Amino acid sequence: MRWSLLAASLAACASALAAPGIQVEAYGVTQAGQKVDKVTLENARGMKLAYIDYGATLIQAEVADAAGQRRNVILSLPDLAAFERTRGRYGAIIGRYAGRIANARYTLDGKTVQLVANSKGMAIHGDPLPYDKRVWRRADFSDKESIGSVYRLHSPDGDQNFPGAMDISVTYRLLRDSDEFRIEYQATTSAPTVHNLTNHLYLNLAGAAANTLEGHQFQIAADRYLETDAARIPSGALLDVTGTPFDFRSAASVHARLPSVPGGYDHSLVFAKPVGEYARVAVITGGGRRMEVSTSEPSVQLYTVNGFNGTEIGSEGVGYQRYGAFAFETQHLPDSPNHAAFPSTVLYPGQVFRSRTSFRFSAD
Repeated sequence: MRWSLLAASLAACASALAAPGIQVEAYGVTQAGQKVDKVTLENARGMKLAYIDYGATLIQAEVADAAGQRRNVILSLPDLAAFERTRGRYGAIIGRYAGRIANARYTLDGKTVQLVANSKGMAIHGDPLPYDKRVWRRADFSDKESIGSVYRLHSPDGDQNFPGAMDISVTYRLLRDSDEFRIEYQATTSAPTVHNLTNHLYLNLAGAAANTLEGHQFQIAADRYLETDAARIPSGALLDVTGTPFDFRSAASVHARLPSVPGGYDHSLVFAKPVGEYARVAVITGGGRRMEVSTSEPSVQLYTVNGFNGTEIGSEGVGYQRYGAFAFETQHLPDSPNHAAFPSTVLYPGQVFRSRTSFRFSAD
């Protein structure tokens, strides 16, 4: 009992010592006995952003609509046990390689690397021990323009069968004077390797429990999309979006186009901007809210939660339904290590990978 009281006292002290606008509280303990905290940020405008150490997972973003009503737009689960059980990867960091790698292997500098294949014969999202199932180390910060946290993970040589020890940092940053949060990535390696980091965030701008994308409009500055087979493995062809359901260069409804996309959207759209340039790539509206996405990444995986079926209960107490939300995962293309024409995902010793994506909200 004395130890539990001491732990509670220390947790309370840690929260009290946090910078203004940063609240830290105990969230739970994993089945392996690892302590997990929850961090809630609040800026001068009243926007809140929350995340947990498990998977460096975003669980809340409260943003205002045209009437000034703030509502959480990030889908999440009710507790740590639910996050440990799920295969949904809600709001978590994905790595070492987000997306599919055909035949679970690639060749780099003349050496073939055999990854861990799933039941379909591919590697995907870093399974079987993905980054979203690990507790990340966290350091909170406060500066003139923002508050937030830096998450760090050491991925040893041979982790998930990838060569090279990688040191990865992911920064969540909430701006003080605007309803905007940023995700900033950095990585180094001890040996030549490939990587593709993203956040598997599910959103509904009408509110996480809305369970429909009706009323959402998507404008995406992508002029090509990735051709894939029935297993979503890329053929290598980047096709013109003109005249297809993947042309969102003018605002359009994903909901209205779903009948023409068998199985729903789970497609890579390639931005028209130069590779590596940080620029605005999307404007998405719905529920009286507007979200502008800017990124340095070359593409996005647009996903309409096709695998949801109402059985997984969200933090709002409702079952999440198919096509009831969307993921907008800025990243490199799947299977890039096997396609020389795709933007490179190779990282060498001495190089530092850096990337950032921002989500800026306003009333619509």
